[in-house]
Amino acid sequence: MATSPGPVEVNDEDLHTRDQILEAALLCFAQLGIQRTSIQDVANMARVARGTVYRYFEDRKVLVEAAIRLGGQKYYRTVAAAMADKQSLAEQLGAMAEAQALILLEHRTRNRLMADDAEFMRHMFSDGDSVVRRSTEFLKPYVREAQERGEVGPRVDIDEASEWLARMMHSLSTVNGAQSFDMTQPDTVGRFVETFAVNGLR
Repeated sequence: MATSPGPVEVNDEDLHTRDQILEAALLCFAQLGIQRTSIQDVANMARVARGTVYRYFEDRKVLVEAAIRLGGQKYYRTVAAAMADKQSLAEQLGAMAEAQALILLEHRTRNRLMADDAEFMRHMFSDGDSVVRRSTEFLKPYVREAQERGEVGPRVDIDEASEWLARMMHSLSTVNGAQSFDMTQPDTVGRFVETFAVNGLR
């Protein structure tokens, strides 16, 4: 009698190899752009066989999406660290905006192809709703604590306020030029957001 296969065991070595491939993919994206990155490029960067990449990721699309998710996780860790020592929501949002601008600047400086990478732009904008949802969830604890401190009005809805801030932050990633701040100078972005972001939440 045929039996159904049991659960697949995932060991530390498998997790390490998978992470190694994803890190290699992110490096390739930075150097070549997503559109120009092939499975072979990632395999070479990770120093594994092409077949090994396919063992963990069934096709290029799955690999790209997984690598972008990893990049998002790294982003939130970086932003949380930048916000950690700030006392007010305005300061925290300013630090978040400055960290975000710095990350974008580093990508564009390291890889001039990024701004022209059609596949990168498709992922950025098609995933915009998901980005806003993740950012909204990330910001809720900060907004809630700010309301408890009296920085946010008592009648302000935490979910709505967090979504407003998330959408505002996401809009910064699509800005190449602005009158009141300079995206190539992350500190100016931070000051701009710190000055105005919380005004509508009182």
